[in-house]
Amino acid sequence: MDIDYFNFISKSKLEIGSIIVSQPYLADNYFNRSVILICDHNKNGSIGFQINKPLNISLKETIKNIEIDDKLYLGGPVDNKNIYFIHKSSKLKKNSIRLNRDIYFGGDLDYLIKLILNNKIKSNEYKFFLGYSGWSKGQLYDEIKDNSWIIISQFNSKNIFTPNYKNIWNNILKKSGGLNKMFSNYPIDPRLN
Repeated sequence: MDIDYFNFISKSKLEIGSIIVSQPYLADNYFNRSVILICDHNKNGSIGFQINKPLNISLKETIKNIEIDDKLYLGGPVDNKNIYFIHKSSKLKKNSIRLNRDIYFGGDLDYLIKLILNNKIKSNEYKFFLGYSGWSKGQLYDEIKDNSWIIISQFNSKNIFTPNYKNIWNNILKKSGGLNKMFSNYPIDPRLN
């Protein structure tokens, strides 16, 4: 297959609230089949969270005196001693950063925990991360130019918060259409095809 076939140029603009999806042939073990929600993007760099890479530990195993058994996701390789969260609850808008139509970053962690413990927020409305993914000035643009990432700005937030993390990469590519839909069926190891 001619390599130009995979030279996909995204029509979406990289901005806060968009997602980047690793190309199916990205050889990087850490970011292979990653979907990253961009939470900050400016002239100095970018920050985001891998939304589809769960860890084998829960929130209650990480934070003392918190009896919440929710999964923690590996947000990325940077600052992996801190916990971050995204949500889609209007109850947590205060002190949160709005990323797009219905996804927010951060806010009052104690209040979120209170909402969770009192069943005032559903598990498909928030996600916790250990660490984040970060790029210095121009680094992410270089990776996009090298066809490591596909930018997608139109997506359903249900795909971000779904507990079915194993299919997020495939589903987002499938639903974005065009070449991306075809890429969603790309085998993890094409030699085995």
